[in-house]
Order: sequence, then C-alpha cells, then structure tokens
Amino acid sequence: MAAEAPAGSRSHEVVSDGARLHVEAIGVGAPLLLVHGWAMDRRVFRPQIEALSRDFRVIAFDRRGFGLSGGEPDLSREAGDIDAIARQLIGGPFHLLGLSQGGRIALRYAARHDGRLRSLILQGAAVDGEDPGGPEEERIPVTEYAALAAEGRMDEVRRRWLRHPMMRVGEGHPEAETLLRQMLGDYRGEDLARFRPEAYAWPDDVLGVVGRAGLPLLVLSGARETEARRRLARLLVDEVPGAREVVLAASGHLGNLSEPEAYNRTVRDFCRDVDRDECGNGGRGASVRGAAD
Repeated sequence: MAAEAPAGSRSHEVVSDGARLHVEAIGVGAPLLLVHGWAMDRRVFRPQIEALSRDFRVIAFDRRGFGLSGGEPDLSREAGDIDAIARQLIGGPFHLLGLSQGGRIALRYAARHDGRLRSLILQGAAVDGEDPGGPEEERIPVTEYAALAAEGRMDEVRRRWLRHPMMRVGEGHPEAETLLRQMLGDYRGEDLARFRPEAYAWPDDVLGVVGRAGLPLLVLSGARETEARRRLARLLVDEVPGAREVVLAASGHLGNLSEPEAYNRTVRDFCRDVDRDECGNGGRGASVRGAAD
C-alpha cells in the first residue's frame, strides 16, 4: 500500500498500548486531529488534509490494525491511542474530528479528556449506548461480515460494504469512488477476524458527560444520510447544549468526499470561531449555537 502522503507532510510513528500507529502531520496553526471510520484509513480525508493545512496543523493517522498501522484492532483501546498521539505530537489543546466509527472513538475520548480539547466535530457518528433503529438495510451486519471473514471471504465483505447505503457518494464523484475502492482493497479485516461484540460496550455515559462539559460541538450531517445516523445527529444536537448542526444538502454519510469544499469551509469556520472565542475569553472557546442547512 502506498503511503500517499501529501507534499510537505511529515510521517511519525507513535507507539500506544502495543500498537505502532502511522501518523502524518502537515501545516501550522491550531492542531486538528482526524479519526477515520471503519474499513477505511487516513486517506478518506484526502480532500481535507491539504486544504485545511493552510489554516491548521492537520494530523491524520491510521487506526490500529488499519492502513499502515500495526497492533491488534480493539475499539476499547482507541481513545487511548488518541491520547498517545496528542501527548507525543500535539501537547496542548486540539480540535478533534471523528467520522462514523471514528466519531464513536472521538466521543469516548472527549468524555474522558474534554479538558484537552478545543472542540469536537462529529460526522455521521455512532454513539455508545444508543440504538438509532432505522430500516434493516441501513444496519451494519458486522456479525455476518465477521463470519465471512472467518471463512476467508474478504472479497465478499468488501463487495457488500461497497453496496451499503453508508458508502454511497452519489453520481459525479469518480475520484471518491476510486478512493473508496482503494481503501477497501487494502482493508485487511483484522478487526473482523478478532471480532468481539463486547468491544462495542463502553462504561461511560458519553452523551451525558460531553453535554455537561461545555465543549464546543459541531455535528456534520448529509441530507441523504441514513435515517439511523440522522437520528443520532439530532440526538447529539438535542443533548449537548450549544451544539451546532450543519447539513450538507447533496451528501449522504460521506459528505467529506461528496461535498469537500462545503465540508472544509464548515470545519474551517467552526474551528476559527472556537479559536477566536478562546483568545477573547481567555479559556476554551464557548459553544457555537444554532443550526444551518
């Protein structure tokens, strides 16, 4: 698998709880750490990394067991992986953006370390302790995928996942389609081979803790997002005081790929607002209020 690092980026290796994590950093300014979703790697943020590095120090990494990172995949350890990266490469407060399953991990981190964050940005996030329901075709059949992986049928897993509603980027995005196929082609399925349902359990009340923390929160959704993830987005906005939701009109689950310019502008403006408030208030930025479609 090619590293495909953008020009000017620096590669780092961070060791965290038995895993060697591949991390890339580019740009200067307030740190912005990106956490990718399931069956992906840091490349899913290709449309964001270089564009946002003009205003921020963008840090993207391959989660344990994905991409160029080693270690045994384990959701229960991944908030600790974020902490290891933050301590080694960042030092001070940072913006944290999580996509899909990466949003679940980002919420876990925020619930335990909110004082280390400037803000939290969640895109199509899964939320611990919440079953959003929705039509059967929207659910992710992880148990079925794990059974296929155990039979050595990873090609079938990849085929099914590419057809899932959450992987649709819409017509007119050939580069995004190619990127998704590349990432899935490189996805090793190690987490499926070691699938443990208990890894999805988490003891913290993430919504309650984040809601009480006063942490600036941006919830990014697509108007064509699955019903289940839209419900979770609304729940986040309802439960976290001051949270802001922005809905990308032409996007589904992967708005960062289907509407990168609008997505990048929204993230840039939100982080800038938080950083301005932080400078003006002498502390962590105040929550951004309201919603926009």
